[in-house]
Amino acid sequence: MRIGVLGISCKSAPLALREKIAEACSRCSTSHKVVLITCHRIEIYFSGDDLAQMQCAIFQELKQVASSHEHAFYSYFGTECLYHLFCVTAGLDSLLLAESDIQRQVKAAYEEARLKQQLPAPLHYLFQKSLKAGKTVRSLFSLFQTAGHLEAILHQLVEKLLSPHPRLLFIGNSDINRKIIHYFWRRGSRHMTLSTRDLESALPFAVDYQLTLRDRSEIASWAQYDGVIAATTSKDYLISSSPASVQTRLILDLSVPRSVDPALKNHPALTLLNMEEIGKFFENTQNSRFNEVQSVKSFLQQVAQDTAARYEQKTSWNLPTIDLNRLFS
Repeated sequence: MRIGVLGISCKSAPLALREKIAEACSRCSTSHKVVLITCHRIEIYFSGDDLAQMQCAIFQELKQVASSHEHAFYSYFGTECLYHLFCVTAGLDSLLLAESDIQRQVKAAYEEARLKQQLPAPLHYLFQKSLKAGKTVRSLFSLFQTAGHLEAILHQLVEKLLSPHPRLLFIGNSDINRKIIHYFWRRGSRHMTLSTRDLESALPFAVDYQLTLRDRSEIASWAQYDGVIAATTSKDYLISSSPASVQTRLILDLSVPRSVDPALKNHPALTLLNMEEIGKFFENTQNSRFNEVQSVKSFLQQVAQDTAARYEQKTSWNLPTIDLNRLFS
């Protein structure tokens, strides 16, 4: 299969560098690619006749921010690329083992790329089979039934660090914030405020979950809340300084790029955590379940080999070219 990936993750690069790479990717002009940006990784999947040349072209566009960090990047081609995305989509390569939101993020990255450009057949095949593999292992292996999900982990942190029934400010009407609010509401949280640009689109959700709905100006009052959870996109820090009196004890910044100035870590009364730091609280989970993880990986490796072989067999038939963008629209 003529597919490849060039990536960088939390395992090889600090968050500050990943933020710069993410911004550079938004300006990357190389076609026939899908860009996957999450809290933990930035990956560019591509396809073409000369994969090495395409990889060099992509890296050249990132060179301004990555020139001294070549060692932090990884790359895979063909079946190895397929297997890698299988593991990513299944949540096996996440800091929070087997977390489920990555499936949505992979699908969203694929859909966005598919709508913006005419993707080659190998990329369609790669992402469709990866999404299918992610769903399959979640139904077959007990690892995914008992793994901690992000919203549950955040709820544990809030319960541990804040007083009962805290006042919480959520910044951003994102999918991840909606999942967290849903989880918190099911467990009795009723003092939640959602701050968002688009009040109209957030109104039905706010009514369903008894939220106080505010526009972005509410962010200026963040210090009046017990906890703040930010999961949004912004080129600048939405919270960059603190008033003299701060009621807030916990800020969880789930955004990439970050929404909260890291300098607030120096505030004696505040605990500020980004996604990378949240994952470290639970990094022993994967070590304790090593055998289960290896079983899933072995399964996915065999599926990747079989899937690649089927693709090569199909393409050897020399079927007419099909516009897959139209077929799957």
